[in-house]
Amino acid sequence: MIRDKFLRQQRRPNIPPPVTYAVATETTSPKFAKAFAQGCGGPICGIGAYHKPLLGPGGFAGFCTPATWPLLDQAIADNRPYYYGDHAYWGRGKSYRIARNAVQYQPTAAALARATPTRFRRLGVSLAPDWQTNGNSIVICPNSAVYMARFGIDAREWVLDVVRQVARVSDRPIVVRQKSMNGRRPLYLDLHDAWAVVVFSSNAAVEALAAGIPVFVLAPWASTATSGKSHLTEIETPYYPAIAQRDRLLWCLAEHQWTLAEIAAGIAWRTLHAD
Repeated sequence: MIRDKFLRQQRRPNIPPPVTYAVATETTSPKFAKAFAQGCGGPICGIGAYHKPLLGPGGFAGFCTPATWPLLDQAIADNRPYYYGDHAYWGRGKSYRIARNAVQYQPTAAALARATPTRFRRLGVSLAPDWQTNGNSIVICPNSAVYMARFGIDAREWVLDVVRQVARVSDRPIVVRQKSMNGRRPLYLDLHDAWAVVVFSSNAAVEALAAGIPVFVLAPWASTATSGKSHLTEIETPYYPAIAQRDRLLWCLAEHQWTLAEIAAGIAWRTLHAD
């Protein structure tokens, strides 16, 4: 609360604001763009969803969906600054996470050191006091097929390959959770007896860590990559970081998601340039 108030009172960083792109036909994109542009003091550019958009001068910002990916790719290729908006780690539809010059935010050592539990506690998320070491199943959580295709990965083949690699070194039961299952069967039901959770870059790893389940994260740029292993040959010997280290990561992630009102007030913009 004190840090949020402090950030509201700070002057906007003397950094050229990006152009924030909004896809008018989408639900979240225009809301996010309006708030982010207001918070950083930059312009908004509307684009269509069914033709190749053009990247204007300056940096890129937007709620990143397939319609904005060509702009994002051009900004990265041109070495321009970019701000990647996505659904929040917690509170989907109410808050949004944003990464600067990255697809997912990875906390720096300095950010972890100054992180506090204030924002995280407001979320009302329960934290397991220790790691679960008596679980049995291995839970595999791929991202959506469209998202994985962006990285040249066939989601179905990825799952089959993960299953094959795990089966070579473990006889534990395997549970595959497609993203489409989330509305019908909450993840926590499959975490109840989980030995480990395997993801590409899915937010399922964040929920698993909070529940005390170790993770294997195959995308090295994912927010949770440093809190788990990446080699499936080690599935029987997961990484159990110190609980205090786990907690600081989650506190830091909570400090990098914001409501639309906070984004419009410039809190996100200031925080992104404080790291």
